[in-house]
Amino acid sequence: MKHREFRYVGEPVPELNEQEHAVFLMNFQRSILLSLEKRNLLTASQRERCLLELEKQYRLN
Repeated sequence: MKHREFRYVGEPVPELNEQEHAVFLMNFQRSILLSLEKRNLLTASQRERCLLELEKQYRLN
């Protein structure tokens, strides 16, 4: 994969509080799992199991 570098040139990046950060991270991880499933690197049941583990992890924190 080609290395790319991005520079943010817009408005100042807003500060995320802990809850918003957790939601962002959960959605990011969910999108990775969906991408892996779409590329047939995970089955639907594996994706579901991973999502359950992630949700369990976030509930504990």
